[in-house]
Amino acid sequence: MATRIAALAAALWASAHGHGLPPYTPELRDSLWEMAKKEASKSSDGGASHVCGYGTWGDSGQLNQWDQGFSPCWPSTLNAAATWDIELMARWSVEMAQEFGKPNRGQLGPGVNVARYAWNGRLAEYMSGEDPFLGAKMIEAQVSAGRKVDSPAVQVVKHWIPNTIEKDRNGMTEVVDERTLFEVYYPPFQAAVDAGVSAVMCSYNLVNCTS
Repeated sequence: MATRIAALAAALWASAHGHGLPPYTPELRDSLWEMAKKEASKSSDGGASHVCGYGTWGDSGQLNQWDQGFSPCWPSTLNAAATWDIELMARWSVEMAQEFGKPNRGQLGPGVNVARYAWNGRLAEYMSGEDPFLGAKMIEAQVSAGRKVDSPAVQVVKHWIPNTIEKDRNGMTEVVDERTLFEVYYPPFQAAVDAGVSAVMCSYNLVNCTS
């Protein structure tokens, strides 16, 4: 799918400009979106050529199809958030939510942890990047849109709080003062709760030596 999207982008560039990248316009966004949606829909029948991976995991930050054994190829959370496009985030959320099919299936996400450590191997799962305000706006759009489908999944926002690194996550403590917690780490979670998220997943680490 990524190859086909890249080819489409290249064709648009060649026909419109002849050099440089095409401007990011609503028309270009919609064209790429429709192509990606068409490719992702092919995974619904389990077609091996159109899924990211088989087994029991997939992209748990977004669409964990562990009970079906496959996950459609959706962009990572951070990719979607990097567009700064709230409307696109909402559309992305609806399309993913519809993939769940049955009501009350669990979604191990969305993830909103603020990026504070560049070596965290799961940063692609989190929509905040380094900006809690961005994360709050994006999670509000995602949760609200995802609740509007006929059979919404049980959305579980994660990881509370603050989860900045995977290594030794069960044995480390995050030392954070109260003001930083309220100004940096809490806003995306507050926005998720206000938007109607189903549940909150705890982080594995201690915070100020407290579980």
